[in-house]
Amino acid sequence: MIQSTFPLTAEENKPVDLIDPDLYTGRESKLPPPVQKVHESDFTVLTQKRKSGRAYSKAIMTRKQLSYILYNSYHLFQDQRSHLPVPSACNSRPLRVYVCILNVLDLEKGIYRYHPQNHSLFLVKRFADAREELKDIFLNQTFILQATCLIGLGANLEAAGYRYPSEAEKFVLLEAGHVGQQIQLSAESLNLASCPIARYEQRLIDQFFESQTSPITYVFSIGNRGNLD
Repeated sequence: MIQSTFPLTAEENKPVDLIDPDLYTGRESKLPPPVQKVHESDFTVLTQKRKSGRAYSKAIMTRKQLSYILYNSYHLFQDQRSHLPVPSACNSRPLRVYVCILNVLDLEKGIYRYHPQNHSLFLVKRFADAREELKDIFLNQTFILQATCLIGLGANLEAAGYRYPSEAEKFVLLEAGHVGQQIQLSAESLNLASCPIARYEQRLIDQFFESQTSPITYVFSIGNRGNLD
């Protein structure tokens, strides 16, 4: 269970900076506008097709595909009242979205943070080959090594609990579930395979994603479909 990083008796209604500028200081990569792929009439078919996929081909992922998934999962829409594509308790937006790029066209391998308002990725760190680290982190779930990218959802408990501190952990986990469904449906609409993962070594994964202040609570591997799917 994620441990709270602030006292549960913290002052209620204390506002927090929901998009902390200190988190987005690396090189910024703007993502292309998402292509509309799914019509409303396709929704029932899409939900019936959704399944977890653990077999990935060696085909590369495009930036447009990644853009589409992130946009439909956690982009911050700006209209009369800013909102996400998922329910968020008190509009607290307590998740931090991390992306591990393994095989995406025109993006360096490395860890990025997704900026939900700018719809862009900020580079956290580069790596040449992370396979050995990933095997240790995910306890030898080797299918992950064939994915084109991993999306990690980090928990900002302070944001989740600024109004109702005792409910912070519940709010975070519920929102992670909502976002996870969006990730999988978006991937399915692009005919990509995706798999939710909750079995990993917490200390190692937070070191890898550099997410110690927002511990990872859910991960999704994504890739082009392999023969077993």
